[in-house]
Amino acid sequence: MKRNWHLSLALVCVVLGILLATSFNTQQRSKETLNTSRKKDLINTVHDLEKSRDKLEGEIKDERAQIAKYVELAAKNQGILISYKKELDKVKMAAGLFQANGEGLVVTLADNPQYPKDDPNPNNYVIHDFDVRLIVNSLWAGGAEAISVNGQRLISTSAIRCAGGFILVNSSRLSSPYTIKAIGNPGKLAGALNEDINSKRFLNDIAKFYGLKVSVDQKDDISINGYNGGLLIEKASVVEGGK
Repeated sequence: MKRNWHLSLALVCVVLGILLATSFNTQQRSKETLNTSRKKDLINTVHDLEKSRDKLEGEIKDERAQIAKYVELAAKNQGILISYKKELDKVKMAAGLFQANGEGLVVTLADNPQYPKDDPNPNNYVIHDFDVRLIVNSLWAGGAEAISVNGQRLISTSAIRCAGGFILVNSSRLSSPYTIKAIGNPGKLAGALNEDINSKRFLNDIAKFYGLKVSVDQKDDISINGYNGGLLIEKASVVEGGK
């Protein structure tokens, strides 16, 4: 009788163990399924928002083109509007809404394609948002008339910031390599990159040490598209002494 009781108890323990193991595996699979589903939903949401942004930018571009046609048509018939259109074009040019052409520099920055696997900090081998800002700020200081990063025209409200594994410029995600175009006097622009201690250190020391790909090329004919994003400026004024 005692032996049968021991066997029954052992059988119950085995069955209970199987049930617990099955329940645990089911919960783990359910958790993994939920996490995967959530990631897919987030990725789809990001892609949908980017499509909506691109569509809106296209609509803004079309609307501006239509407004420009109306202004030009009216200016042909009314002398006062001719002066107004010329002034408006100057403002648009200064704001970065028109295409810019001229000589200047093209600076290319790219990640190190092969970094040491034993290095505990792989971030040292990629281009960051602050690296791009460093070069852009030096080019502005050198008198650049227009600058773009991977085709994104920079204006007074443009921001260059980190967004995960990407760099965000004008709400657009950019990835390596980063091509920075600057229109202006090539000699002054190159001089500004060398005169700024931080940009000089990055281009000549840091980039070489970590194997980052860097090139600075002078070009005689650079074309930079106008800014196509939205403008949220509510109030602006001319800086004293500015042009």
